[in-house]
Amino acid sequence: MFMIFQNKTLILASTLVFLVLSSKNIIIYNEEILVALSFLCFVLFSFSAFQESVTQTFADRRNLIHQELEQMLVLKAQTIQQLHQEYNHSLHLVTSLEGLKTGAIQELESSQDQRIQAFKVGMQKKCVQKVLHLLNLEKQFQHEVHNKIQRSFQQSVLDYFQKHQSSLTPQLIDQACAQLKK
Repeated sequence: MFMIFQNKTLILASTLVFLVLSSKNIIIYNEEILVALSFLCFVLFSFSAFQESVTQTFADRRNLIHQELEQMLVLKAQTIQQLHQEYNHSLHLVTSLEGLKTGAIQELESSQDQRIQAFKVGMQKKCVQKVLHLLNLEKQFQHEVHNKIQRSFQQSVLDYFQKHQSSLTPQLIDQACAQLKK
């Protein structure tokens, strides 16, 4: 209502223009014009009658939106801080994992070196045992071969002596006598 009194001249001029246009039949009253005029009057009356409550509603809504935005900004800041802490924690985990990886690689390398040394020592022992076993077998074989050769030689000498006993007996006796004289 206060607004209506402030703009008296505007309202009076608008009313006169409307009456003049109506009297000259420039504005023809059909249902569309009547509905538009009714809506315009309703909006003006509603605005003047409920101006304070509409203003209060808009102010309350503005304050509510402002509070929601502040809460959202606080939550956003907290979320960013948490994400930053998680990021720092993940960086710490990455460095820890790198250190663990380096330690594991060193342990694997040292255990591999130890396994290689143990394998070499084991293989050397096995090789020495095999060589000793082969040497013992060789000695046994040489001894057996020597015995067999000796027996074969004795047997062949005896066989030869038995076959040629008549011609060899006088020679052997002469050689034995010659040996005894020396």
